[in-house]
Amino acid sequence: MRVILLLLIFFLLGFGPAWAQEQRVALEMQLGEKIPLELTFTDTDGNEVQLAELIDRPTLIVPVFYNCRTVCNVMLGGLASTLPKMRLTPGRDYQVITLSFDPTETVAMAAHSQRTFLTATRTDFPPEAWHFLVGEQDNILELTDSAGYYFYKEGIDFVHPTASFIVASDGTIVRYLIGQSIPPITLTMALLEAAEGRISTPISRALEFCFTYDAENRRYVFNLMRVSGTVILLTLGSFFLFLIFSGRKKKQ
Repeated sequence: MRVILLLLIFFLLGFGPAWAQEQRVALEMQLGEKIPLELTFTDTDGNEVQLAELIDRPTLIVPVFYNCRTVCNVMLGGLASTLPKMRLTPGRDYQVITLSFDPTETVAMAAHSQRTFLTATRTDFPPEAWHFLVGEQDNILELTDSAGYYFYKEGIDFVHPTASFIVASDGTIVRYLIGQSIPPITLTMALLEAAEGRISTPISRALEFCFTYDAENRRYVFNLMRVSGTVILLTLGSFFLFLIFSGRKKKQ
């Protein structure tokens, strides 16, 4: 019974395994694992670059597809708003890699997105600190699979997790960031952890589940609805399990 309850908690916190998903769209966190730095992609100048050449400091990797009409643009727009608010120096303390997981997308599309979102920062954000890449399908899938980032194509669109992840200078995955927007304080702390080689713990993930960032007041607030909803589900689950097991004992 305890095992079942633990599995239920894991599902509610987003730890559920891929086989439990209706489709193969999932985020299976691979904290402490390394992404394959030998993979090559193409940058906005049309040059082939190896990840090992780019990742030499804490790096935020943002999987998207440039032709996305909804969540990807919102996420990149939010990132363009967040980056200037951090007290870290782009290109020195950290960098960003945005990678299209659509192998049909072109260098021109990557370059257009780079211009769009660099302009959206409303600062002189250095282009060399925010790379926009495209690549071949095998390399894309090898990278996304190594990060536990699974998606699928549906018509002209993709169904995919709304998430990014941070790697240390040696390619070790140290943190996942979930959602369309990342508060400056969250991103700053995650990059500092990456600089020190510290890997996000289940405790920090539990805290993120219980608290949300109030952008207007710039502070974290207790998410009563989310926590109370989880407690109710767990209580109901425990009650049903009790009925099931008590019924079996009576039959025996």
